[in-house]
Amino acid sequence: MRGLVALRVSLLGPLEVMCDGVLVTPTAGKLRQLLSLLALRANTVVRTERIVEELWEATPPASVSTTLQTYIYLLRKHLNLGRSPSAEKPAEPLLETSPYSYRLSLTPGMLDALWFEQRADRGRAELEAGDLAAGSATLGEALRLWRGPALADVVCGPLLQAEVLRLEERYKGVLESRIDADLALGRHAELLGELTSLVAEYPTHEGFPFRLMTALYRSGRRADALSVYQRLRRSLAEDLGLDPSAGIRRLHQSILDSDPLLDLPGTATVATPPPPEVNMVPAAPKIVGRAHQLAEIFDLLTAPPGSQPAVVMMAGPPGSGATTICAHVSQVVRECYPDGQFFASMLDHEGRKIGAERVLEDFLRATGVSGDCVPLSLPGRVLAFQDWTRSRRVLIVLDDVTETAQLSPLLPANADSAVLVTCRRRLSIPSVSHLINIPPLTVGEGVRLLADLLGDARVIREPHRARRLVELCDGLPGALHDVAARLLVRPHWELGRMVKTCELSYAGSSPAGGSIWASVERTCRLASHRVQAALGRLTELASPVVPLSLAAATLQVDEHLAEMLLEELVELRLLEADPGEGHAKEPRYRFIPTIRHVARLLTGPAEADPLDAALVRAGLPS
Repeated sequence: MRGLVALRVSLLGPLEVMCDGVLVTPTAGKLRQLLSLLALRANTVVRTERIVEELWEATPPASVSTTLQTYIYLLRKHLNLGRSPSAEKPAEPLLETSPYSYRLSLTPGMLDALWFEQRADRGRAELEAGDLAAGSATLGEALRLWRGPALADVVCGPLLQAEVLRLEERYKGVLESRIDADLALGRHAELLGELTSLVAEYPTHEGFPFRLMTALYRSGRRADALSVYQRLRRSLAEDLGLDPSAGIRRLHQSILDSDPLLDLPGTATVATPPPPEVNMVPAAPKIVGRAHQLAEIFDLLTAPPGSQPAVVMMAGPPGSGATTICAHVSQVVRECYPDGQFFASMLDHEGRKIGAERVLEDFLRATGVSGDCVPLSLPGRVLAFQDWTRSRRVLIVLDDVTETAQLSPLLPANADSAVLVTCRRRLSIPSVSHLINIPPLTVGEGVRLLADLLGDARVIREPHRARRLVELCDGLPGALHDVAARLLVRPHWELGRMVKTCELSYAGSSPAGGSIWASVERTCRLASHRVQAALGRLTELASPVVPLSLAAATLQVDEHLAEMLLEELVELRLLEADPGEGHAKEPRYRFIPTIRHVARLLTGPAEADPLDAALVRAGLPS
């Protein structure tokens, strides 16, 4: 008779699987990779396309579905994984299957990574409650689960690489918290050997030299503490071309000055305030079809720091879901930026621009600056915020940036920090180091999003109509969320009925509201009067494709002015530049139909008089 915890999967080191006390670790590379992915995502649904991406990246075999099903069968057979829950054995491991996903259910007693997370959370809570001894002991239990680098002998694809990096960052964070507790408890002499080894293993990770310098100073070895700083300075300069951060430079100066604040306090406490979080975005809905963009962003945000903070900008048409991606990314990389996260929307509810001066006031208040002490001028606030960020690693998320003046004053001073930006128009900003394009979803991706929102069963019943809904929504996640919201409150509706409704009103967009309506409206408000007038005219054309000559004739202006207006609409992502193969002699532009429909409703019917008259009324030269 099997015990309740017969399966044990160990990922924190070389992969090891025990079943009923017998070592049954898979030897085939793909099976090891698949098991590792399902285990690291234990108790959550893993979509089939994510598994395919991990195992084969961009080159899956022609028979990928059959091959994957074979791997799942082999895992079930060799690891004795059930197919359905058992009331008699509630702790039994379970590998569940749905048409589009798999889910491996494991308890913390079965998976060392889950047990590590559980013990780490408990230890942190004990430290925050002031029980240093208990917190140090609990965090020590969590750290002892590690037998080496996570998945040390598994070939990792893009998803596993991201998970391994996350685990390693969590490991270092837990280790630093345990060391801090031991330092506060007066165990500095006991820490010297461990910290010396850590500094040798991670020569450019400033957290360990910082703590070793503190422990050496408190042990009466001031000269040795100063030598650690000099070795760190050389390593940073030779390996990364960097100087030590402001925080460790201040510690170095304090040691030179024999600052009494470095001495062990009479009463050990953990009074560290939690890192600031300013107006953080709500929990992100599930992301579908953005694997390439997410992998690129994660790589940028977890890469070794350069000379300046990484500034990653995302741009896409209204409703493409850039804000949702920001929310998702900020949650996943939270532990990579332990000193705080700051979020600001750069447009208010009326679509008006919010200046950096107002945003900085919120940021400074979150760092502990009282209202009376917040500088009155923008330069003063910039200097105060940069001084606070100089020795801290933070993530700043700025949504709906519309101009350079909104971004530049909000950049942190520490090169270890990063900034995520979404914009409603294409911008050329020197500080932006990376631009990520967020296109509409493919039809297949859109169908998977509908299945996530509505449930697999409802979509499987009408697959062709689900595909038609995605086509009518032009693959825009915002429009698909609007359609799904209507279907969720109408459970008696078949998808076909919604298709008919959308065919009459372009993906359900209407003056009544919806996220896609609001998104297009906010973008339109950024356009000048003459561009809005041109947009109204162009949306009345029968075809979504607009050659330059047709635009000029419709707007009753010359082609030079017509091209200026069209290019401004392209910058706002209300219109797409169409390369138009075979039409190289004349520039062509293309509307995304959903956006064209909403823009037509927003701008109203086209007027009969020439565009020049509209320019005159706006006080602008024609």
